[in-house]
Amino acid sequence: NPSMNFTVRREADRAAIQDTHIHHLRHQIETRLKVSLGDDLPSSLTDGVVLCHIANHVSPRAVSSIHVPSPAVPKLSSTKCRRNVDNFLGACRKIGVREDLVCSVSDVMEPKRTNTVRVAITVTELLRHHVPRNNNSAV
Repeated sequence: NPSMNFTVRREADRAAIQDTHIHHLRHQIETRLKVSLGDDLPSSLTDGVVLCHIANHVSPRAVSSIHVPSPAVPKLSSTKCRRNVDNFLGACRKIGVREDLVCSVSDVMEPKRTNTVRVAITVTELLRHHVPRNNNSAV
């Protein structure tokens, strides 16, 4: 059945494109923030901390306060995660990411593959606004 082969091939192509987006997202975050994310990339983004740091990498103080885990409380409450994600999305809009390219809160907080692709697209767009600063200039 040729149409069946077409569908299978289309799904394989879609999966390959998703892999590319997700791999690119990991690479961008790890190289720019000089961090190593765990094997489960979507889950490592759900608390919004890394995303807030990326926003601040693009535009210093874009997110003025970030809730971060501590040794005493290694996992943030869902309210604090939500606040981080809201702050990240607000920073994306403020920095100039087009509204139709800004992912949703659930895209970040529900780590499914298709959601992570949307997060990757948002981060890619956000990074287009990054202007490297000259290290010699006074801040």
